[in-house]
Amino acid sequence: MSNQDFNQPIENELMSFLTQNFGFEVFTPGLDRTRPVYLPYIEYFKKLGTRVIIVAGTNGKGQTAHTLSSFLNSEKNKIALWTSPHILSLRERFVFAKCGQLNEASYEELKMAMREGQRILKEDLSGVKVSFYEFLFLVFLIIAKNKSEMDYLILEVGLGGRLDAVNHFDADCTCITSISRDHQSILGHRYSEILSEKIAVSRVGKPLFTNFQLEYLNSLTEVYVKRYKIDWRKLTSNKIHPNYFVENQQMAWEIFQHFVPESHLTFEEGIALLPLYKGRREMMTFLGKSLIFIGAHNIDGVRRMLQSYLESTDVIVPESLLVSFSQRPLNEVEVMLKSLVDFFKDKGSSIALTSFDHPKALDEKSIREASLKVNKGMLNFVFDWKSELTNSKSKTILVCGSYYFIGEVQRFINS
Repeated sequence: MSNQDFNQPIENELMSFLTQNFGFEVFTPGLDRTRPVYLPYIEYFKKLGTRVIIVAGTNGKGQTAHTLSSFLNSEKNKIALWTSPHILSLRERFVFAKCGQLNEASYEELKMAMREGQRILKEDLSGVKVSFYEFLFLVFLIIAKNKSEMDYLILEVGLGGRLDAVNHFDADCTCITSISRDHQSILGHRYSEILSEKIAVSRVGKPLFTNFQLEYLNSLTEVYVKRYKIDWRKLTSNKIHPNYFVENQQMAWEIFQHFVPESHLTFEEGIALLPLYKGRREMMTFLGKSLIFIGAHNIDGVRRMLQSYLESTDVIVPESLLVSFSQRPLNEVEVMLKSLVDFFKDKGSSIALTSFDHPKALDEKSIREASLKVNKGMLNFVFDWKSELTNSKSKTILVCGSYYFIGEVQRFINS
């Protein structure tokens, strides 16, 4: 998908600019505050007739958004895809399709759009304050507009939905890939609270696709869509695959068929065209070892990952795991670690738990504390994950947990 080699010095330069001017990536709600920032682009794409698709959910939204982009790209549509967070390169958040080619924005495009975004904020908007995420969304819209007409904007929600910057756009179609507990301090602890934050991206009279397996969530959704006259497209049980990754692909397929019902593409042909996506079963080779990257970063994500190992005959069980997590409650980390230990203890896989250097990383003391509570003889805490990876005798290694950790590992490999 990339059309330019990864460049660490340029990445450092861009991230330095972002953090110095907009801080680190933290949730900063404020649709009233940021509406003037995005209004010109909302009006521009509305005038063009660009269709807007918003993808929300706790897990699976990134894979669903990328898969949908690939399906639509097969029909030679002009597409702008916005996702977050990035894993290795900042460019991953900005994907564009034209004439059947999917490419990330170039470094030159990013630099130009960042300069223009900063100018807009200072000169046109009298210094409106925006966050790291909100500024990058502005950068995305600037690049999308510069690429002229777009058939589709596919916008992945960063966190929640109701207060996310993408919700400024009136979506022609929305979907919620899953509901589970994550970011509870912001979204709430109950499923009803989390759903209310995410379902707010839906619009009156427009399709909302869901594939909830809990009937409780379906019953709440039914009440909401009736109240607000939303066209609910609930995926039925015979359309849902027990493998979570295929489940997300099928969600994307349903949305694709809604927009391009005349397509001759089959689901199997569409899947065969899919590129590898960052952190979603992506594979890399390092010193003769095969590394598999899966961003299973919360309880439901870990559960779904393990479910895919149970139900897929073509998935290779790794000889070892390298795991680390971002900041989150310790009880959640303990649940995830227990799930990993219980699953892999009979498969002969060793698990190395570690910490990493990142503003969003869970601190070493907390990770070690969690590991001590769970350890059943196969959970090993390592201080130096780089040496662990370099010296490991395992031929297949699963790197999982935080997307930020996956990014750190991939940067190390690239170096």
